[in-house]
Amino acid sequence: MKRMEGGGFEARATMGTTKEEDKAVMTDENTSSLPAIFSSTNEKEQQVLECLKNVIDPDFGENIVNCGFVKVLKVSESGKDVALVLELTTPACPVKDEFNRLSKEFVKRLEWVDDVDVIMTASPKSAMADVPEAPPGLRGVKNIIAISSCKGGVGKSTTCVNLAMTLAQMGAKVGIFDADVYGPSLPTMITPAFDKLEMKEDGTITPVEYEGVKVVSFGYAGQGSAIMRGPMVSGLVNQLLTTSEWGELDYLLLDMPPGTGDIHLTLGQVVPITAAVVVTTPQRLAFIDVDKGVRMFAKLEVPCVAVVENMSTFTGDDGKVYRPFGRGSGKSICEAYDIPHLIEMPIEPGLSSGGDSGTPLSLSDPTGPIAALYQDIGACVVREVAKINSGRGPTAWEKSWTISTPRSARTTC
Repeated sequence: MKRMEGGGFEARATMGTTKEEDKAVMTDENTSSLPAIFSSTNEKEQQVLECLKNVIDPDFGENIVNCGFVKVLKVSESGKDVALVLELTTPACPVKDEFNRLSKEFVKRLEWVDDVDVIMTASPKSAMADVPEAPPGLRGVKNIIAISSCKGGVGKSTTCVNLAMTLAQMGAKVGIFDADVYGPSLPTMITPAFDKLEMKEDGTITPVEYEGVKVVSFGYAGQGSAIMRGPMVSGLVNQLLTTSEWGELDYLLLDMPPGTGDIHLTLGQVVPITAAVVVTTPQRLAFIDVDKGVRMFAKLEVPCVAVVENMSTFTGDDGKVYRPFGRGSGKSICEAYDIPHLIEMPIEPGLSSGGDSGTPLSLSDPTGPIAALYQDIGACVVREVAKINSGRGPTAWEKSWTISTPRSARTTC
């Protein structure tokens, strides 16, 4: 497999010969415009498709053929080699390597197959596709994820930054928008080489970049924290978000400020938020505020896909696991509102020091246990967003009713 001129890839199922007619050639350019392949009149191609039906997407509960992932399928003229393109819903798919491995394994079981080449591509649905008046700078953004706590001091910005770095490590194009202009955290938590926002002559803003992640924060405007009234703040947040040139992004993470005020409602009305991740701590007091936040997202018809409970545990010198703040608002929120994922983050000094030093722990220790937990969060977000975009998730009305109505208050027909 090699890169072609123009940026595509050329995959060849070679049979040990140099004859061009004995090679199956394909590219990954513009595969999104190709129809999915569900069946074929060619006997060998159909046999390959039947083999691929053994590869099951664990989130959709369906095989990759019926999911519409097979976009290109070629059998070499010699009839001994197979080349195919699988187009996934996101470049950060947590099971893409498994899809690759299993596809080759099952197809190679055919007696006539000598070799299999598989190219993995992705064509995420754009969050702005159905917004005709979307700001130009946001038109390339595929998914917008709100990271919210509705309560200060629970580690929301830490979660947002480390999740963004993790999604980038998974292969996605990622951006962070710091919506807290009263107390912007990003200038402390990350250290880009150039830490000032640049405004062009046409009024658009160029985000700063850190480790491949695009970042916009009022803290990079050179004016510190904002001191102004609510309506002015909402206008400023709107301007920063909509006039920034985000380019092509798979995920834009909104680092929401505490509370459920004007900024939250403004963002929910200006851009289509795909999903929300709620951050909390184990205390009952945190539960009360987060409960309000989940209800707010319900009114905005934004599904909450995961709860991150920070400071859940710590391991003492005796090796025992302790819960200093009790157990556990995160579990209560998930159970009350049917939120599918709960990730409990332990107390880890390196997590705090990483934020203070400007190098997130997910970057400084990418193979450590904390990074593994952020990978779990990233996988949860990727999977749930893929379900929402594919139509396999609940409808907007179902999301709103389920989230806004605690389980104890629901009745079924």
